[in-house]
Amino acid sequence: MVDGIINYLTEHLFMDAAVAGLVVTLVTTGVKAYFRRPTKTSQGGVFLTKPELLTPPAQRPAYSDRMAYILAEMSALAYFKFEGDEDGALQQAIEKLRRLLGGDAGQLDEKIGELLVELQDQLLFKPLDGSDVLTEILKRADFELVDTIAIGSTQGFACKRVKEGEAPYLLISFRGTEKVLEDWLTDADAVPDPDILEEKGIKLHKGFWKVLHDKAEVKSKVKAEAEVLNVLEQVQAILDSDAAQENGQKLPCYFTGHSLGGALALLVTRELAPDINGACYTFGAPRVADYQYFCNMKTPVYRVVNSSDIVPRVPPGAGMGLLLKLVQGASWLTQFIPQAKKPLAELEKKVDQLNGYRHHGDQRYLTDVKNSDFGSVQLLSNPPAIDRIWWMWQHVRKSFNEPVKSHGMAIYRRKLLEIAVRRNPGA
Repeated sequence: MVDGIINYLTEHLFMDAAVAGLVVTLVTTGVKAYFRRPTKTSQGGVFLTKPELLTPPAQRPAYSDRMAYILAEMSALAYFKFEGDEDGALQQAIEKLRRLLGGDAGQLDEKIGELLVELQDQLLFKPLDGSDVLTEILKRADFELVDTIAIGSTQGFACKRVKEGEAPYLLISFRGTEKVLEDWLTDADAVPDPDILEEKGIKLHKGFWKVLHDKAEVKSKVKAEAEVLNVLEQVQAILDSDAAQENGQKLPCYFTGHSLGGALALLVTRELAPDINGACYTFGAPRVADYQYFCNMKTPVYRVVNSSDIVPRVPPGAGMGLLLKLVQGASWLTQFIPQAKKPLAELEKKVDQLNGYRHHGDQRYLTDVKNSDFGSVQLLSNPPAIDRIWWMWQHVRKSFNEPVKSHGMAIYRRKLLEIAVRRNPGA
């Protein structure tokens, strides 16, 4: 009998040990769970003690396919040369002819001007007044042009939805990077200035911040007379105007822009409208600051990124932090090599200056389409970085120019229109 028991235990030692371990685990877990169970004391005892927090902003907009399409169209319209006027176009023509012909400006201006005016009359040609054309385009879609923005290298416009039977809202769109040197220099001026903000320790794109604060004389439609303003001041005047209100209440407001315009829209939202009934939609926008800069911002931000668009990947993000660690590691490994010490120290300084840039907002990723089959496009919400890196590598492998082509506003508009129509069949 005893021998039988001993033989059984020997033969089933592993099974018995496993069962015993399971029993001990269950008992131990159960005991721990009992003592750690929620109690009145552990839960705080008193609930819902802040009445002022019990009314969340139910009207604050979530992401909308239709609004994304509308704002994509408005971001594209921001590239329209609405800041031009007849006198300005004529003066530009005079300046170009003067440079071509040479000679004394005083003697040439009058004759050149007379010649151009005569040609205009004979050919029935009149330079387009950009704001009038933009007004007409918006009017056809039941929007009213509120104001235009043209300060230095920054352009944009504000309009208002005025369709009968629909709730009105305000919309401010900024122009993106154009094929002009000044815009490219703005994009490239990414090294943060530690003294640019009153709050210390924040990293912010110096070029983007600078263009928002450059001043110029502005002939604003919402102000009685021309004033010297910067972009933030003019936008604030628009937000304070009668056009931004209805029956004494502030209208919902949407900020938008493509590329550089998206970066400016995000900064303006953070500076002037960090907690509003509205949202900021950006398309192919670069990084503009670090996490700390946006920590108190409540207005929703939706950043739409098209497949392998390269612009949203600059300035470098988390990868810059990894590069900094690698440089620091190389400095430690070569600390006894005098020739390497100074170059690595300089490199570490440069890398550290650009380290810290992060995107802010809820990402909407537009997938690639093959053979112009836009019906296959999908809208993905915050896909993992590893997926996006892999997808981009696939594009680069097939076509080196693909990331550049993916940045154009035309492809954003086409994809967002397809998605909006598909997901809103009754609209």
